[in-house]
Amino acid sequence: MTVERTLARVEEDLRKGDLAMARTRLTSLVQSLPHRLDARERLAVVCRLDGDRVEAGRWSYLSEQRDLAEVTAFEKACGGDPVRIMRGLRWSGPEDAASTERAHQVLLDVRARAESAAGKKLDWSDRGRDVGGSWWDDGFAIGCMFAALVLIALVGIGAVTVFRWIF
Repeated sequence: MTVERTLARVEEDLRKGDLAMARTRLTSLVQSLPHRLDARERLAVVCRLDGDRVEAGRWSYLSEQRDLAEVTAFEKACGGDPVRIMRGLRWSGPEDAASTERAHQVLLDVRARAESAAGKKLDWSDRGRDVGGSWWDDGFAIGCMFAALVLIALVGIGAVTVFRWIF
């Protein structure tokens, strides 16, 4: 679906009063196109309509016009930790990809504060995680996959057992 069609559907959802669907569509759009500041700003508006000041602050963080109380709520939800703020912005790629000078400067500032707090270089391309990744992240992912396979096997065994009891 094109960006324009998605945004049109969001407007239709809002006319119907379906904030949840509008928010879902916009969240997906921002995840796939993190550089689209207009989609971020629209998502902030929907979050604001939904009464979610933290998320409104997250998605309006790079905007020219932003509500300082919402931005503060987002930063507070991140515990004031610049690394968590960096991750929370869900930006991807270089700061130069920002379409406005303000967004570019905010991204540079957030990254500088996060790197200072972390004491090491961080990269936007991995949503703010350390450059090079972490063995812990890989181990966690492998553990989750293993747990999912075990769960699937147990469900299969349970289904066969129930089937045998019935028939």
